[in-house]
Amino acid sequence: MKSIYNLLTVAVIMTSSLLHGSSLIAYWDFDDGYAVDNDTVQITHIASLGSGTLYQQRADTDGNGKGGNAFTQSGLSGSNSSITSAGGKAMAWDDVSKSGANDAEIFLTFSTTGFSNIQLDFDLKGNDGDGILSYDLKYSLNTLVDVTNPADVIGTIKDFELGFSTSFLNNEPTQSVTNTPAFERVYVDFSAVSEINNQAYVAIRLDDFKENDAMSIDNVLITGTAIPEPSTYGLITAMLLAGLVGYRRFVK
Repeated sequence: MKSIYNLLTVAVIMTSSLLHGSSLIAYWDFDDGYAVDNDTVQITHIASLGSGTLYQQRADTDGNGKGGNAFTQSGLSGSNSSITSAGGKAMAWDDVSKSGANDAEIFLTFSTTGFSNIQLDFDLKGNDGDGILSYDLKYSLNTLVDVTNPADVIGTIKDFELGFSTSFLNNEPTQSVTNTPAFERVYVDFSAVSEINNQAYVAIRLDDFKENDAMSIDNVLITGTAIPEPSTYGLITAMLLAGLVGYRRFVK
C-alpha cells in the first residue's frame, strides 16, 4: 500500500510542477559593469543567466551605469533554482524624455521555445521625488532590424521590422510622482498573450517613460511555464493508472 501511495504522490508532484512551476528564460543583473561613452546611442547587454539580448537605446544613456539593487528570486525550476544578486550596477539614463522621437527605449529579445505563461519583471527607479508615471510596451515575433540615423538619433539602433509591432500596454502606470529614492518592482503578465508562447524569437520594446529625467532599471527577469513533452504526460498517466490499478487490487 505504501509503494502505491508513493507512486501516486510522485505523479501528483510531477503534474503540479509541470503545470505551475516557473522556469528562468533570461535574467540581466548588469553587475559585471560596462564602460562606454555616455550618450552612446545603443548599449548591448547579454543575459547574465539564461539566454537573451537587451538593447539599451536612445536618449542620454549612462555609459557606466548607476547603483543597482540587490535581488533574490527563489522557486524557479530548471538548472537555475534561484537567483541571488548583489546591488552592483543598474542600467541607467541621465535623461529619458528628450524632445522628439529620442526618448529612452529598451528592446529585449529572447526565445520562448518550450514555454508558455510568459512573465516579465524588473526593478525601476526614477529621480528622487519625481518617479516614473507610465510606460508603453509593444512586441513582435519578427527579428529586429538595424536602422541607421532614425529621427533625432545619430547612429544605428534596433527597431521592429518595417516598424510593425503589436501594442500591449499604453501609458501603463508604474508609481506615483512622489516616489521615494528607491527601486520599485514592476510586473508584466503575458499569460493572456498566447501568440508569444513557444516561439523561437520574441522581441519586446519598452519606451515612452513619462515624467522624469534620470532613470535606472535593474534585475530584468523573464520567466515562463515549461510546456511538458507528450511523452511526459504519457509517463504521468501511466503512473497514475498503475497506482489506481494497484489500489483497486489492494482494497479487494
